[in-house]
Amino acid sequence: MKTKPILGILMSLCFVFFSFTNAVNPEAEIKKDKEKSEAKKETPKKVPIYSKEEILSRLEDQNCPVTVKWNADIKRSIKDYTVKGRRSAEVILGRSTIYFPIFHEKLEKHGLPEDLKYMSVIESLLDPKAISPVGAAGLWQFMPATARRYGLKIDNFVDERYDPHKSTEAAMLYLKALHKRFNDWTLTVAAYNCGEGCVEKAIKKGDSRDFWKLRKFLPKETQKYISRFIAAAYVMDNYIFHDLHPAYPDYNLQLTKAVKVYKRKSFEQIAKETGYSLNIIKKLNPSYKRGIIPPTAEGSYLILPKIS
Repeated sequence: MKTKPILGILMSLCFVFFSFTNAVNPEAEIKKDKEKSEAKKETPKKVPIYSKEEILSRLEDQNCPVTVKWNADIKRSIKDYTVKGRRSAEVILGRSTIYFPIFHEKLEKHGLPEDLKYMSVIESLLDPKAISPVGAAGLWQFMPATARRYGLKIDNFVDERYDPHKSTEAAMLYLKALHKRFNDWTLTVAAYNCGEGCVEKAIKKGDSRDFWKLRKFLPKETQKYISRFIAAAYVMDNYIFHDLHPAYPDYNLQLTKAVKVYKRKSFEQIAKETGYSLNIIKKLNPSYKRGIIPPTAEGSYLILPKIS
């Protein structure tokens, strides 16, 4: 006689469990879908494919700052974004809504070509917490010595390589210095990857200042770097033609404001005072190592959502 009520309770519990286990982070789901797709070796259906001529025509209209020379690396990189790694490309496109406004402001301030913003796509996939195996960190992948040279603080409490605003300012200063030295944007972008000395040696060995002529004298990674930059610039500017749809992040991450803090503040305190979640505060302020803003006379920047 008690079978039906017991079954009803069990079914309700199963429904609650099912609902809970499916309430996951969208970005985690994107990663999971990509892994499943790769495991099954699935190819997305009806992906628009364009000819070399069509792609080069779009790049020409885009006015890319580096010298474009079509090769297999560019073709392969574009395919990686538009066919094999579509979901990853859509996550990057979504992240651009957070970081590109910062890049635009700094590029305009320093009078630099707008398309240089796409360097951060290949440097970090627009992830401010990205770190390489050799210790380069942040959106612009600064090594500690170079970061300090361009005014970024690294200590027990703060690593400003992870600060989107300050690291972008430092990257602009570095790019300006490199361009002053080489007077060529293709060599400047290459030098950002492998260092000024490396490019200088390649110029001497190749007896040329044409990147495509001295390319073979550069490290393998740098040989491909310019091609990857061209591919990233193309895809980020022409994603609509490839039926890519940005995976937009939380709205609170997209529209932000900066507040100066002079006294010591923990993220927990800030969360209580502002009403924003601890997770949002952590994501917007990745440069503070311990979730604490240390006291300073000049003040430290706290980034918060604009919408209250």
